[in-house]
This record gives sequence, structure tokens and C-alpha cells, in this order.
Amino acid sequence: MTTTAERQMDLTLPMVPDIEIAAARAAGNLARELGLSSEKIDEMTHAIIEACINAREHSGCADGRMYLRFRGSSGADGAPRIDVWITDHGRGFDLDQARSRRRHHEGVSHKRGWGLQIIEAHMDEVDISSSADGTTIHMVKYGEKAI
Repeated sequence: MTTTAERQMDLTLPMVPDIEIAAARAAGNLARELGLSSEKIDEMTHAIIEACINAREHSGCADGRMYLRFRGSSGADGAPRIDVWITDHGRGFDLDQARSRRRHHEGVSHKRGWGLQIIEAHMDEVDISSSADGTTIHMVKYGEKAI
């Protein structure tokens, strides 16, 4: 593991198809540098891809951009931690209503609408704030303690 206390990366990406792959690769590189396992990196990148797709497809933002921040650090026990923020300046959404739609469709065979559930399943912490000025999702992934 790298001995630096903290690393940070800020990206502004256009909302174009497949840009989520660039975001996931950037975060994955930082996570590898900090010593996260391949399994944890895969989970984190899957969540980042879902969050970026949600922003691109649902935000309705006028500037056509998403803003990402990745911060890698180590806890007192030496365990790496990756914080991810994905922000758009779109119209926002009602989180309770989005979750309600998901429950309404359970048991129905369809391929869409699983993004929030995937994000929450793959990350250790998830916080979503949304208003008429946009949405920010803050996700955290923890690695294993250094031995």
C-alpha cells in the first residue's frame, strides 16, 4: 500500500454514452494504488458505473456534465478507504418515490430500475442528497486492514 495519507482526483465528464467506463477506470486505478482487493474494486466500479448512468439518463441537467471526486485515504488501522462523490446539476428526484417504484415492480420481469439497489449493495456506505438544483451521491468503499 502507498504510504501517502490521502489522494484525491476531481473529474468533470460530459454526459455521453460509455463515459461511466472512464470514471470507473480512474477510481479503480486509485483503489489499486491504495491496496483494495480486486473484488472490492469490482464492486466499487460497478456502483460508479450505475451512478453515472443514472446521472446521464435521469438528471436532465442543462450543462450536460457530471462532476466526480474520488478520495483515497487510510484509517488509523491502515485500512484503505475510497470516498466517491458523483454530482449533477439536474432537476433532482425524490429518493423515496424512486424506491417505491422499485418495490412496485418487484416480481415483474424487467431489466431496468435496479441502479440504486445495485449501488447500495456494492458499497459500504451510500448517502444521496437531491433537490431541484441537482443530485449528489456519496459512496464509501473500505478495504482490509494492513497486516
